[in-house]
Amino acid sequence: MAWSCCELHTKQGNYQLSTFRKYLCLDLLLWIYLGCWNTTLPLIIVQRGSLLELAAYETALALAAIISMLCLAPRVESMRRSTALKVGCFAILMASVLRYVFAANWYSLDALILIDVIAASAFGMIQPLLGIYPAETVDKHRTDAAFRARRIVVTVGRVAGPLLAGIVITVSSLEISLLFVSIVGFLIVVLAMALPVSAAPALQPGKSSADLVNDMLLGLKLKCVLPPEQFLTFSGLLLGLAVTATVPMLVPALIHTRGLAEGSVGLFNALFAGGAVAGLFFLSPLITKKENQRDKYLVCWALLTFALCAATQADEIWQLSTCLFFAGAASACITMVGMDKRVMSIPSGVRVRLMASTLVISQLGSSVSFMMTGAIMSRSGATSLMWLYLGVFLIIVMYSVRSKKIWHFLEDDAESELYYAKNHPKLAAIMTP
Repeated sequence: MAWSCCELHTKQGNYQLSTFRKYLCLDLLLWIYLGCWNTTLPLIIVQRGSLLELAAYETALALAAIISMLCLAPRVESMRRSTALKVGCFAILMASVLRYVFAANWYSLDALILIDVIAASAFGMIQPLLGIYPAETVDKHRTDAAFRARRIVVTVGRVAGPLLAGIVITVSSLEISLLFVSIVGFLIVVLAMALPVSAAPALQPGKSSADLVNDMLLGLKLKCVLPPEQFLTFSGLLLGLAVTATVPMLVPALIHTRGLAEGSVGLFNALFAGGAVAGLFFLSPLITKKENQRDKYLVCWALLTFALCAATQADEIWQLSTCLFFAGAASACITMVGMDKRVMSIPSGVRVRLMASTLVISQLGSSVSFMMTGAIMSRSGATSLMWLYLGVFLIIVMYSVRSKKIWHFLEDDAESELYYAKNHPKLAAIMTP
């Protein structure tokens, strides 16, 4: 019996949702894995080695992640999405097993760096794919909700990973925590193998060395020439500058200087993450509506700035808790602005490279945030960070008023996939293989 068009559409929609849920579960497990790994191994290195060894380890992994994202993105784009994910997840599992074997039996910093450079490179390989699957696994009219759901899952995973590692370490030991990481890695591989086979990309002709270098740098080039990417990249850097070091550096400093209970650090982390989830559930759907995008964007920034400035002056736990909750909500909403449309407007053949460049720039921006925040606090105290937040807000206001194309992009009712072809045909030609 022939299916009606409605039945076919329903079946296709159910299949897409099933695939999207599998990707969400994989995303959650990967962030739990990352949180457990990043919580456990630094403790082992500090106990058996030194802070200098920890600095060398973290630096090697950060460089490996950045280099792999740029170098492997063109290769990943020439593979099936599902195949690239499976390869990366299998490498992560192998690294976790080797890490447990080495850490449980004998300590060797060189061996741990070598093993975890492989793991960091594997994460660098699949992270751009995790940033674009909401645009490629659901109907285009549901991409905004899909990106919001993914952001919620990532937030939960970032909190759950260190929490689970802390529980395992408290109940048992650091070595068992690494074994737990390996078990999570095994579950990741099992789930990755259950992903449906993605469509094969178009075959690319052989390329010269110069073409390969251009392919690696294409994402960075696009971020410099595409008008929406220019604004969203710069504003994203400013958001990272203001927010990245808030929980890791500002909160411990305030606990120390205000004499707050040291055990409250877990509460503050949870409230910041809870604010992000609440903002994505209740505030983000209102902000992502196409009308008055600039005004709503600036209102979010005003809320974030007020919350961060108030946090620097907070003296009580309830005051700091309230500020961090609203800071989490506002920052999550700002991050979501234009997320679905910026991915949907980019041709599938260059999405991975553009997302890889976004992650590299974000990583570098986070490093600058930690250095600048640390320098300001060591020189003038935590309360002086208020002027940094006010300065960032002033720059955002001036840049938002000056920028016109980004608001046209966000409020345009036309199909996202046609935006560059209709409004910037020359730029669209750059993105066409």
